[in-house]
Amino acid sequence: MALSDFMVTLADRTMTWVYEKSNGRIGSRLGKMGMLVLHTTGRKSGEKRSHTLQYMPDGDNYVVVASNGGQDRNPGWYHNILSDPHVHIQIGSRQLTALATVAEPEAYSQLWPRLIAQNSVWETYSRRTTRKIPVVILKPLG
Repeated sequence: MALSDFMVTLADRTMTWVYEKSNGRIGSRLGKMGMLVLHTTGRKSGEKRSHTLQYMPDGDNYVVVASNGGQDRNPGWYHNILSDPHVHIQIGSRQLTALATVAEPEAYSQLWPRLIAQNSVWETYSRRTTRKIPVVILKPLG
């Protein structure tokens, strides 16, 4: 069973609040996984939105998964980056400007097995939903 919207939103907001208030001292790791805060601009509202996400380093880039807890629709932040791919990310206390791109099929096929090896829950989520869970590459700028 997929997590409810309420639970996903509550967990995300709580984790983001703690991460930001502690300047990344609390919340930058979840088990073996690194965590980052992704700052986007709402595509409809124009307001700043923040979400804490697990990430996988890939060279100079950071890779995140638009799993939305296995729900049948993509998370709001994914739609925001499609509208405006210029984002800010916080990793620990570091603040970076980045460009978000959706992994093309070739990159996806290379990244997905590595992501699953790092966190098998994404494979479970992919079986729960009819959508193909997007993989997003965050490329730091400057």
